Amino acid sequence: SRLTAYRVATDLHAHYVPSPVAAFLRARRAAPRIEALADGSERLVMPVGSLAFGRAYTDIDARLALMDEIGVRRQVLSLPGLFGVDSLPLGESGAPTRAFNEDVAAVCRRHPDRFLGLAALPLADMDAAVAELRRARTELGLIGAIVPNNAFTSLDEAEKMRPLFAVAGEIGAHFFIHPGRRPDKASRSLACDSASRGPDPDNALLRRALAVQAGVSEAMITLLFTDFLDRYPNVSVHVANLGGTLPAVIERMDHTVRTRAPGTPLPSERVRRGVYVDCASLGPRTLELAVAIYGAERIVFGTDCPIFRADWTLAAIRQARLAEADRVA
Repeated sequence: SRLTAYRVATDLHAHYVPSPVAAFLRARRAAPRIEALADGSERLVMPVGSLAFGRAYTDIDARLALMDEIGVRRQVLSLPGLFGVDSLPLGESGAPTRAFNEDVAAVCRRHPDRFLGLAALPLADMDAAVAELRRARTELGLIGAIVPNNAFTSLDEAEKMRPLFAVAGEIGAHFFIHPGRRPDKASRSLACDSASRGPDPDNALLRRALAVQAGVSEAMITLLFTDFLDRYPNVSVHVANLGGTLPAVIERMDHTVRTRAPGTPLPSERVRRGVYVDCASLGPRTLELAVAIYGAERIVFGTDCPIFRADWTLAAIRQARLAEADRVA
């Protein structure tokens, strides 16, 4: 789906936690885990921060009702890397990632016109991750996999992902590059967000939001400005959150190149090649900037539902000062 189409959009950035994965998280005592609160509600404690957790993540009937209410035709469901399940050691991540893939495949079979699925992979073991991607694509019918952005913070790190891209190139697959951690960067649970822990005088929540976007931008530099993707014409890639802060700093990158590496292709000349970005969790002004930098043809519709409200994205598209042609799916 292109950027908009107010009532027929396919949401490429939507998340789902099936019951077997929720049960796995409730049984854990270390992050990632689901914690019961005194008022009967639950929260998801991630390696960094927390989120309120409820049926919006687990109930497909409720999700379909929401989609119908706001006018989203289809969602591509994934298990987000920030939750930390796919970066656990293989002995812990193998079972829940397989359970996710089998459950989301069943959802897609029941509702083939409403859902597509992206596999979760046990990233601590590349052989196991490759095997699970192949199984998910060829046996379960999923369209590809979600992988963490910090696997692409440099070309050297991206090289470690070659086995996944090689099998994806062989069988045809889509990769969703989403905020998350490589297994070697998985961290202990830190303080939860200010909404659940009281005042936050140093604005740690805002600093984490900025850091997430910076990490996404690092991945964009690797994917756009190196030759990493050149070997994989049969692989499609999209990156979350409008490619992070890249649209806001691309002009400074151009100035830096002109000053320090004259004759080198300008970054702004290379942003419309090979990689798509979604508009999840951003607003109308940022969307306007991204369209100016990437072109609307490189931006796909995404909401980050249910972490963020899906109607916010639709409102941002309506409010953005865009040519009507850039709103057409």
